[in-house]
Amino acid sequence: MPSPALLITLGVAVALAAALQGRAFFALRFAPTRHTGAALVAGLLPALLSSVALLLPQDSLSYRVVLWLGIFGLCGFAIPWAYVLGVERGTPADLGIHARRWKLSLALSLLFAAGSLFPVLTRADLSQYAPSHLLGAVVHLNVGGLFELFLYYGLLHLRLRDAFGALPAILGSAAIYSLWHIGTELPLHPDPGAALLMLFVVGLLCHALFATTYNALVIWPFFFTAGVMNDFILNLGLPDVIGRDLSWPALGWGLALGVPAALGWLSRARGRGRGIS
Repeated sequence: MPSPALLITLGVAVALAAALQGRAFFALRFAPTRHTGAALVAGLLPALLSSVALLLPQDSLSYRVVLWLGIFGLCGFAIPWAYVLGVERGTPADLGIHARRWKLSLALSLLFAAGSLFPVLTRADLSQYAPSHLLGAVVHLNVGGLFELFLYYGLLHLRLRDAFGALPAILGSAAIYSLWHIGTELPLHPDPGAALLMLFVVGLLCHALFATTYNALVIWPFFFTAGVMNDFILNLGLPDVIGRDLSWPALGWGLALGVPAALGWLSRARGRGRGIS
């Protein structure tokens, strides 16, 4: 079962989102478009790929290809940016990447990050991990952080909000977010069912926090990094395992930065070719 601390933090995030959004937070509507359907399909694709990964040894090349190229590269970096820039003819702001309420977003992110790190600093024996492995784990896990940021917050959550309202967007995004862990994190837990429920509650917390400002800065990098290190240190004890080899994370970071940059350049070039400034 989710811990009382997690449930309390979820309650605080929901209360903050409701206070900051006002009546809009509780407004419900039914106005799905083709963009809603595309976002749902894109959000569910990692769950399919993760189910394939469940059949593969986690130390195999095939597993890493599915994770780093399929889930992260294709689903997280290529699809959201290609869809927003190429199909919607939008901008990074349509993925939650903008300057609106950035100070509030940063403050909230640091506040919730401190809450996530407190149990780590008070309960975990960090001396058992080499500092380089802790840093390597942060580098490794934040590729997944960007994948989640672009896909589940930027693409999926914002389009569910536009179609159905803030609360359905939080619930739907959290549910779909939890499913991508089927073949990645769930096999690492002794009770995968309880872990899936925990990840759903974590998803509710994260997406409620995102709904406070709808600015990506409220999630990444500070809150995400603190939250994922909390899980991987206190629950899984993995920094020494995932923080050693950075070859695949280096590829992941190359995709995370290079794919959006390339798609942005193509979008601008297309605009110039059509005489659009």
